[in-house]
Amino acid sequence: MKYLAVDGDIELAHSEAAAWAKLDIAMDLAVNMTQGIEKLLENNYLYVGINSDTVDFLPLLKIMRSVTSIPIFIITANFTTEMEVAALERGADLFARRHKNSEGNIASVLAHITRLNERSKNPCPPSNIIIYNNLLIAPLQQCVYANNQKIMLTEKECGVLYLLMNNNGCVFSPKEIYSKVWKAEYNDSAIVVIWKIIKNLRRKINNGQNLSKYITTLRDTGYSFNPE
Repeated sequence: MKYLAVDGDIELAHSEAAAWAKLDIAMDLAVNMTQGIEKLLENNYLYVGINSDTVDFLPLLKIMRSVTSIPIFIITANFTTEMEVAALERGADLFARRHKNSEGNIASVLAHITRLNERSKNPCPPSNIIIYNNLLIAPLQQCVYANNQKIMLTEKECGVLYLLMNNNGCVFSPKEIYSKVWKAEYNDSAIVVIWKIIKNLRRKINNGQNLSKYITTLRDTGYSFNPE
């Protein structure tokens, strides 16, 4: 296993390499970005480490990012927020101040590699979040944000509201709502249950957003969500 160092300070690069060698990780050295990109096209690496104090990295950083998905870490002794933003915008995974010793640099790099690997193995699940104007529903959290104010809902309240919002403009009868949200056989009391749920939704969200103008009641038919 080896990493790619892009560093114009060859002595410093070999000093860092000696510390990595203790972990059985070797270095491949490029003295500029063009050479680094060329090596990336021909070899596999654990990560790319760039010394921004000795390499003019910004002009070619986007191109480097386009040819590899491995982590790109940029270390500097002259940290500025402006340079950090520029580096991250162009595809760097980290722009950080150099530690006083090689062990500190290695620990930081390994920690970031571990974090990136965990993220790639465990992508975020679909959130199912829906937003209309100033109304946001997050069904997994069973809550709604109305004008940025958090409003907690019961499981069934959240289920009914999500069903209506996720099918904007569609009309659902009480029987259909009960079947889809409760997943149970419709009975005579269900229509009262649905009516109370709609009433509770309007009451809870009324302080943040007048939901009554969004949930439309169609007499003898059902309910629909109409944000317009």
